[in-house]
Amino acid sequence: MRRAAITDLATTRRSRPNITYWQADLHDVAGTGRYDFVLSLLTLHHVPDLHAALSHIKTLLAPGGRAALMDIYPPESGLRPQQALRRIVHRLVPLKPRLHALAVQKLSVNLVRRGPATAWEIYRLSTRRDWLDHRVTDRFFSRDELERNCHSLFPGYRFDILGGPRGIGLVWDAPSSTAAGNPMPVTEMPSADVQRPTR
Repeated sequence: MRRAAITDLATTRRSRPNITYWQADLHDVAGTGRYDFVLSLLTLHHVPDLHAALSHIKTLLAPGGRAALMDIYPPESGLRPQQALRRIVHRLVPLKPRLHALAVQKLSVNLVRRGPATAWEIYRLSTRRDWLDHRVTDRFFSRDELERNCHSLFPGYRFDILGGPRGIGLVWDAPSSTAAGNPMPVTEMPSADVQRPTR
């Protein structure tokens, strides 16, 4: 179980008393308003309903909490002949054989660029059954779809392009309790002398 191994590795190497690692479906994570920080890395393109996933992430945040979402989306489609041919191939040939063919193509390039040992390791890992099963779940969203959902769910969000034209980063800070009209209890602070500028 690759995912369980990753969770075990994180627990072993990054153990903290206030952090728990577990594998779960996003919608099985409970705790409305419980989390100060929600981080999603390359997850959203696997969810069947982007709006439902983003809505659930929003409900998990505590007042004043932050969501940081990083993902990729497919390049914008165009009408070039190469893209039209690609669409036809995608309809006729299932994804797993296409991924195998791509791995073979990359193997030949990597033999020259990286050497035989590294090229073979990349090929071996990219054609493993669990990796191919993972890739088949990709359900990429368009940038317009993402921005439309974020605009309705995350007012004031920040959207950045990361690592090339397909990588996106989104940061949203949930309103604090005071901003939502529920004042937080004020803790008395020790007084300090404040010097005001003289006119």
